[in-house]
Amino acid sequence: MKVPAKTRHASAHGAIRLLYKKDTGTLTYLQKGGFQSAVDRDGVSLDAYIHTIYGLLLQKPAKTVLMIGCGGGTLGRMLHDQDKRVTIVDIDKTSFKLARAHFGLPSAIKCRAGDGLAFMRKTRARYDAVIVDAFVGEKIPKQFTGEIFCRAARRCLRSNGTLYINVCLENKADLTADTLAQRLKDNGWPVKLHDQRGTARNAVIAAGHVKGLRKPRLLLTPKSEAARIRRELKHAKFRPLKKV
Repeated sequence: MKVPAKTRHASAHGAIRLLYKKDTGTLTYLQKGGFQSAVDRDGVSLDAYIHTIYGLLLQKPAKTVLMIGCGGGTLGRMLHDQDKRVTIVDIDKTSFKLARAHFGLPSAIKCRAGDGLAFMRKTRARYDAVIVDAFVGEKIPKQFTGEIFCRAARRCLRSNGTLYINVCLENKADLTADTLAQRLKDNGWPVKLHDQRGTARNAVIAAGHVKGLRKPRLLLTPKSEAARIRRELKHAKFRPLKKV
């Protein structure tokens, strides 16, 4: 990880701030009021949901991974270190520049600037896993919640592939993850919903080849905040969908 010389970076999609804490060596990427990435001094994520997706994906024999949304590219780097062939698509090309310069995103990871849904609808490639971690602030864009998205995800996944979607929830009454999971289910996808406890939190939807998925644990321990992450993973669980 390279310490940024400045904290504010211009972007056509909203200014990006990089916050470095000298005492802990942690680096955080913020855009439009949302925390997009946070890492320790070695580039390991400080977000429990990243470790959730990482722990779920490594339970499957996936080799090729498509990621929609970059931020600091932390999960992409972690998967690359496990010999996964990763492609990242993000509408903001500035994210790739900052991810490579400050978060250690490897040059071997393919980066494509453009609309993620459009890429999914047009690509000829088929992936073992697709990860959607795209946000405007703390909101998942509506284009990744509808019928068109469900069809696009199916066409770019291999028949035994798995889709993972990160969803930010504002409070206990927020049914965004349940609504999207139910839509996938209505479109013929086997679905599992892994949820953290608390109010404002992250939930992860796994869809497709989800049979046998077990509760994830911390596989890659960061040098900062490991106890918190381990605690969050311990108390998170798969749960039934709520009626929407």
